[in-house]
Amino acid sequence: MTVDLKSDWTDADIAKLIGSVTDDRDWRLEVSAEGVASLVDKTAHPTDAAYDDTLHCFLETWMQGTDFVGPSAAGDKELVGKIAKALRENYPALKGPKFVYVSL
Repeated sequence: MTVDLKSDWTDADIAKLIGSVTDDRDWRLEVSAEGVASLVDKTAHPTDAAYDDTLHCFLETWMQGTDFVGPSAAGDKELVGKIAKALRENYPALKGPKFVYVSL
């Protein structure tokens, strides 16, 4: 699942994105240069600086078993709200570096 940040999107859309995967591997929320937010499996797809340069921005990697993705995370309104706020603050214009830190 993806969320197009160029369209009208809501916190509920971010909750669906977060709930669309299982907390059984390492995940990272990334925003492509085209403004599409998605969760990327970092267990199978490690990154490097060259890859990160192609992105608009990205959040920290959520390690397997930390409950930042999956159905229970999607139901955590505070968590979803913080992630949605960070995305709104950093798209379309970044307010800082590509790595967007969210205090969870």
